[in-house]
Amino acid sequence: MYDHLLKAGAWALMVLAVIGAVCSAAQFNGTTYHLGEKYVEVTWPVNASKLNLTLPEKAEDIALLDENGHRVALNSSYLFWQGNHIYSLSFERHVSGDLIYTMPQQGQQFILPLKDSGPVRIILPQGYTTGDRTLGIARPSPDELHADEAGTILIWHNTSGIQYLEVSYYKNNAPQALMMIFGILALAAIALLVEYYISIRRLRSLRKDEEIRG
Repeated sequence: MYDHLLKAGAWALMVLAVIGAVCSAAQFNGTTYHLGEKYVEVTWPVNASKLNLTLPEKAEDIALLDENGHRVALNSSYLFWQGNHIYSLSFERHVSGDLIYTMPQQGQQFILPLKDSGPVRIILPQGYTTGDRTLGIARPSPDELHADEAGTILIWHNTSGIQYLEVSYYKNNAPQALMMIFGILALAAIALLVEYYISIRRLRSLRKDEEIRG
């Protein structure tokens, strides 16, 4: 009876944790950066009829979706000024929804300059993670870090006072591969030491034979 109660309690806690995670993801109202191998898809919540967008990289495929997921027409003008890509966007009506666009992304490091202090969520590519100080970490440390079917997710609830976020990430199997490489290097070093020791002994033996003959 006691064992059944323990199992039921553990199951209830697990269900509550899953529900909490789902609710937390559903209630997130900040900017999301979904990283890919060549592009990052940005989802930015908006509640306006027009806005200005200043980005470190040139945006592509800019689209606006309302709260029902319907696409809303928009007009945009573009200006490159002092290293920034500036977009002036105006919508056909006041919209509460999401502005979605993509930016180029290369390598396994994502650096995000911050101009606002709102919540930020970064989703790593499928099969990648972060947190190993040798292979890559996130600076500053996120308030939340968890993984689901979308990938490894990092969340900062308040970015006030933070100038930029930097996330270095790596494949999930990278730590095992690194340990294997270290193991191979260690075996190679041992083999070299053994060969060196054998060579020294051989030279000493040859020298001793020459001294005896002399």
